[in-house]
Amino acid sequence: EDDWKINDRWRINAGLHASLFHIDGKVKGGLSPRLSASYRPAENYAVKGAYSRTVQYVHQLTECYMQLPSDQWIPIVGKFKPQTADKISAGAYWQSEGQKYTVAVEGYWKWMHNLLDYRFEHYLSPPMEKWDSRLTSGKGTAKGIDVTIEKRSGKITGHIAYSLGWADRTFADRNGGKTYPARSDNRHTINVLVNWNISDRVSVNASWTGHSGNRYTLAPQMWEEPSFNGSSYWTSGSILKTAVNNYRLPFYHRLDLACTVRNSRGYWTFSLYNAYNHLNTIGIWRGYKDVDNPARPGYTTSIPVFQKIKMLPIIPSISYTWEF
Repeated sequence: EDDWKINDRWRINAGLHASLFHIDGKVKGGLSPRLSASYRPAENYAVKGAYSRTVQYVHQLTECYMQLPSDQWIPIVGKFKPQTADKISAGAYWQSEGQKYTVAVEGYWKWMHNLLDYRFEHYLSPPMEKWDSRLTSGKGTAKGIDVTIEKRSGKITGHIAYSLGWADRTFADRNGGKTYPARSDNRHTINVLVNWNISDRVSVNASWTGHSGNRYTLAPQMWEEPSFNGSSYWTSGSILKTAVNNYRLPFYHRLDLACTVRNSRGYWTFSLYNAYNHLNTIGIWRGYKDVDNPARPGYTTSIPVFQKIKMLPIIPSISYTWEF
């Protein structure tokens, strides 16, 4: 890696990282170049651009629409190749006198190759089954714009950040080969952070997070199949195959609060996760509801309904950190 200062306005940074990964008697490798340039037209302004490539040899396979311990991290074996990502970015930056306030506007575009995912909407497999038999390889993109306003000094500090983003995936063996939104295709994301240093010993902070709901695969239709056991009734229906991640969950938001109290040997932290106890929707469950049958008074019939799955209410916690 090297850094060149062309003059008082221009600076260029370049580097190259090589990596090797040995598994199953095979060695896989990759190169990760990076290049960035910055231009400072005035003391308080800067414009930057960058390109980078990353290589990853261990992949995360998600089995649920929220992060759970059931997620698996698997190495690259067999026919699969290391995941690579090429990213370009550009941004403009401003800071006030004394760097008390900063404003940043950045845009990025990322291309990802050799991504891994399950071939079908089927996740956990029996232990004796070859785990990679249900996997498929594909590609994806991510792009967006980030805006951040930050206060960096004083008793009260913090920032307001907004992101507008898109993310998609394309797998030959999923969704008929058609591109579909990634689970993390959160169109709008807002983060607000406030830190208040009341004294040298006591500080409090509040963090509010809100973003467009994650993408979710929802089957809006099903068909009823006839019974062949001599009964004239039709049996419960089968879910019709639908597009992957075709539904966006409701807007996600929560407020986290924390207070830190220092003493001579460390500090106490008192915190509240999801302080106003908003139960965010993490999935949709298809069930049945009994309603009056208009064709047969006095009888009920079951109709399919969608119900939201909500989790994680307000969670208080206390911890102590001993510094030595």
